[in-house]
Amino acid sequence: MRIGEMCELYDRPCIGCGECERCDLDPEKICDNCGKCLDVKDFVSIKIDKIYASDEEFERDKPRKK
Repeated sequence: MRIGEMCELYDRPCIGCGECERCDLDPEKICDNCGKCLDVKDFVSIKIDKIYASDEEFERDKPRKK
């Protein structure tokens, strides 16, 4: 809700009704971003082996060219 700004759902200024904060699956519940309303079946992930804290550390670990 952003009273005074434009409504997220309708073509009008926000009146503070709170409709935009309601769960699409259970209108009695405030949305908690659980994602159950999204029809996403595939998930992608990556594995992070290391995080470098500095350029020097990265340069030190970089594979040498032959």
